[in-house]
Order: sequence, then structure tokens, then C-alpha cells
Amino acid sequence: MSNSVAVTSLTPTRRLPVGPATWGTLLAACLTFAAPSLVSAQSLTGTLDATLELTSACAVSGSALTSGLSFGALDFGSRPATFTGQVSATAAGGSGGSGTPQLVCSPDVTSVFISVNGGTAAGQGSALGTGARALVSGTDYMPYDVYSDTGHTQAYPISSNVTIPITSPGDPFNLPIYGLVNKTSSTAVQPGTYADELLIAISW
Repeated sequence: MSNSVAVTSLTPTRRLPVGPATWGTLLAACLTFAAPSLVSAQSLTGTLDATLELTSACAVSGSALTSGLSFGALDFGSRPATFTGQVSATAAGGSGGSGTPQLVCSPDVTSVFISVNGGTAAGQGSALGTGARALVSGTDYMPYDVYSDTGHTQAYPISSNVTIPITSPGDPFNLPIYGLVNKTSSTAVQPGTYADELLIAISW
């Protein structure tokens, strides 16, 4: 029995010369496979509309309230129970702060309608003086009225609209309500605090 050994002929592998140019080619190939593809950024453009609707409005200057407002008070001060004559008052204080209440309306509003009711004792106390409304103390009355002008010539009818023009639309203006007690009788009245409450409605 003979032993034999297979001999395989090995042919030497030919090596390519590697120079600077070859290394550059290999590096570029590696980067091509290793790095993700770079795509140029994309964008969208367009418009966005913004709107705001403003409606005609009036307000008490210095207050954000639209109902339950206080238009201040007519303070006629203090007089002896025997006085005779006139006592005037201008509203002060209220929802807008101290001082005379002011209204401000949008510039498109050129006039407002003001209505004043009869208060708590309309028509009472007429024997003592003039005025469609009355201040009350217990069972005693002192007539008075409210006017749309400082000269007390245009009284507000009870619960009827009076047109008030706005001379400078868009600017604040004084609430056009002025009080006047006009006691024409020399009859003395009971001492006490006389008061009333009026309901005012303003529309435009």
C-alpha cells in the first residue's frame, strides 16, 4: 500500500501598486457607501389672515361694566329745614371713579339716547316746589328734577328717550344729567336725609 500526497500548485496573487491616487479613489468609494445621501432642504410658503371685528359701542369711561353700572350720586348738600330756593348738583363718583361720570363712544356714534325713570316717588311733594321727581325721608318729600343741560331748562321726561348729540365723537364727555331742587314754598319741612334712586338707560 502506497501513500501519496496531493500537491496543489499555488499561484502567487498579483498585487496592484497602491499610490496616492488609488488611496483617494478608495476613500471616496468608502464615503459614498458610509454617508447618507444629502438632499437639498424643501419649504412651503403661504399666507395667514388675521381679523378683528369692532362693533359700535359706548361705555362709562374708566369702567369695563356694561350693566349694573353706577352713575354716581347727585349730592345736594345740606340746607336748613326752613330753606327756600334752588339747590343744584352734578353727579360725581360711580363706576368710572371719582369726579363727574363720563361716557365714551366709538367715533361712528354721533348721538346717544338717554332715558331717566321717575325714581321712587315721582310726582310727590308738588306743594313745596317744582319737579316731576322727589327725594324721600319717611313720609316726607322734597321735589326735584333732572335736566340734560347745565342751565336746567330741559328736564328729562319720565322714562322717555332724549337725544343727546355728541359734539366730539370718540372723545369722553360728561354724563349730561344735572339735578335741581327748586323749593318755592316757605313751609318748613321735617329734618332728615332725603334720598331717591333713579334708573338711567343709555342707548345708541
